Amino acid sequence: MSRAGSLIKSSRAAPVPFISYGFALVLVTCTVWSVDATSPALPSMQDDFGLSAAAAGLIVSFLFVGRLIGNFPAPRLLDSLGSPRTASMGGVLLVAGASINLFAPTVEVLYVGRVLQGAGISLLVNAGLRSILVARPGRGVAMTQYGIAATVGGVLGLQSGGLLTGHFGWRSIFALSASLGIFLIILPMISTQASRRSTQQTEAAATAANVLPIPLRSYLPPLLVNFLIFGNYSIWVILPLYAQQTFDATPEVTANLLLIITITHLAAAIPVSRAIRRVGAPRVLVVSVVFAGIGAVSVLLAPSLWWLAIPLIFYGAGMVGSVNCAGDIVLQRGGASARAVGSLRQTSDLGLVVGPLLAGVITDAFSYDAAFLFFPAIMICAAVVGIAVPGGLVPRNAPEAV
Repeated sequence: MSRAGSLIKSSRAAPVPFISYGFALVLVTCTVWSVDATSPALPSMQDDFGLSAAAAGLIVSFLFVGRLIGNFPAPRLLDSLGSPRTASMGGVLLVAGASINLFAPTVEVLYVGRVLQGAGISLLVNAGLRSILVARPGRGVAMTQYGIAATVGGVLGLQSGGLLTGHFGWRSIFALSASLGIFLIILPMISTQASRRSTQQTEAAATAANVLPIPLRSYLPPLLVNFLIFGNYSIWVILPLYAQQTFDATPEVTANLLLIITITHLAAAIPVSRAIRRVGAPRVLVVSVVFAGIGAVSVLLAPSLWWLAIPLIFYGAGMVGSVNCAGDIVLQRGGASARAVGSLRQTSDLGLVVGPLLAGVITDAFSYDAAFLFFPAIMICAAVVGIAVPGGLVPRNAPEAV
């Protein structure tokens, strides 16, 4: 019997290794909901603990430190235990971290809880994205579907985070996160019991296991670009602080500002996916990076609070294109393997660790203006280098993105 045949035969007797498509989308939505509920509460946490901009940025950075840590065992867990068990483990860690944060007496304890939350979120996101990728392996499709589910979660997170913080204080958002974590422990178990792996999933998994591993060095340039793009998401940290300081924005108003970015993500996701299929991810990425850079810099030109909507629309459209293109290039160049998913999440979360911390340091040392100028410049340079260097975003001897 061939190796692929034996793999298929043995997999029929094993537990379902992937979360079914619909359940995976719900899982991603609820996971991102638990993440984005925190952003509107950052100014309140900063005031409560008397934090500098850099220390407030650490509240976000420590979450992504945990995510970065969780990304290292995630590919191995996905291959050995399957997506449902990996996701349930992530839910347990999310509940533990959110419970610590709910009662944290000092910011140092809060940082510890954020690391645990991040580790759980990492396992959940890896399991969800891997399952979506197996169910929808076409070019640009998996990242688009993942992005839409994540954007819906972002809308729910921002709205609930702003409302809860405004009415009950910032600790209430962690009660919400703990509740979502309990649901995310149960959801993968329901998926395992209620679904059967489709023929498409079985063949995709067997094929992925039967091919030789693709060397990581072959897709390092797009991983670097992905890291720098996610570093530019530091705007989610500095925008609430900037809006409060400059325009005296409340948590609810801050949530609505961030919601503009999130809704733009949702509106731009399908057009970006079509553009990727039509002209290739590298070309779309360059245009998207320029849009994101223009939007971030233009924040500083807004004369009043609601004039921020215009640059945030540019930023949101540019970022969804940048993220989807970079992610699609990594996943396709990496053979849609668990390792490619893990590497993509590692560089994404590393950017989300370094970006907010560096944004806080730059703001404390110089000003908010410097932070809003620094990151777009870095991201644009990264995309230009990725296109110009042979074998960068476009593989050698290939006229189109894979």
